[in-house]
Amino acid sequence: MKIGIDLGGSHIGVGLVKNDGIILRKKEKDIVEDDKEKIKEIIEQTIRKFIHELLIEEKISIKEIEMIGIASPGTVKDGTIYHMVNLGIETLEIREMLNRYFELPIQVKNDAKCAGIAEFLYGSMKEYEDGIFLSIGTGIGGAVYVNNRLLEPKTNAGMEFGHMIIEKEGKECKCGNRGCFETYCSMKNLKEKVKTALDLNANTSSEMVVRKIKEEQNQGLIKEILDEYISYFSIGLTNLMNIFEPEIVCLGGSFAYLGEEIVEKIKKQMKENNLLFNKRRELNIVLATLGNNAGMIGAANIPSDNQ
Repeated sequence: MKIGIDLGGSHIGVGLVKNDGIILRKKEKDIVEDDKEKIKEIIEQTIRKFIHELLIEEKISIKEIEMIGIASPGTVKDGTIYHMVNLGIETLEIREMLNRYFELPIQVKNDAKCAGIAEFLYGSMKEYEDGIFLSIGTGIGGAVYVNNRLLEPKTNAGMEFGHMIIEKEGKECKCGNRGCFETYCSMKNLKEKVKTALDLNANTSSEMVVRKIKEEQNQGLIKEILDEYISYFSIGLTNLMNIFEPEIVCLGGSFAYLGEEIVEKIKKQMKENNLLFNKRRELNIVLATLGNNAGMIGAANIPSDNQ
């Protein structure tokens, strides 16, 4: 048994995850606070409380827990999380924080990579050895597996797919560069363009916007927006596929809620424009299957530092 923690931009989820990737039980809480130091206290107290409650409710001893894994937005290095933009936290030494209470191995990794780990082990990529996972939401992140191993550089987090340049002198990105993949192809960008084009109320929910995109994807302004989106997306995805030559590409994050028809449009665009270097290969592009549980499941399966 392992503990998986999904530390999001506005919530905390803690779960008991079995060795087959099934979540036995989980608890979640929204973070409603602006003060950075108080947020750190909330994170510490909530994780500690949830772990304690889960163990009691399932009658499990802490000795039966193999490890604690944490999925978090931001850059992660040596058990410390940097640049948690949505929470306004620059540095959170979360491994050190939790080691005060739990004498267990604690692994920390970027949330997009954790979702990729989960999909590779238990989801839509589990039958393959080489694959690319893209998490498309507020930004674009992901993970790459080659020969059954997660690729990671030693010096930094890497796999910042969202900051690959796909348009010279293009739109300015929050990173300071121009023409970044996520500036054109994040779900946040797509939904904002649709809301503006259709003059939707600023408070229109993300779910409503996604539903509108699915329902009207072949007509009017939404078709125009999607055509441009798919054009840019195909360029970014082609770059990654030409570099890594994956057996499968898995598209996750809130993008997955757009449905299979969007995936087919992307594949059609890539075929018609003859974009891939390897012309003989099949386009094996699928949607993620684990949904909102992927981060927690992946966190519980982060490889140890010496693997």
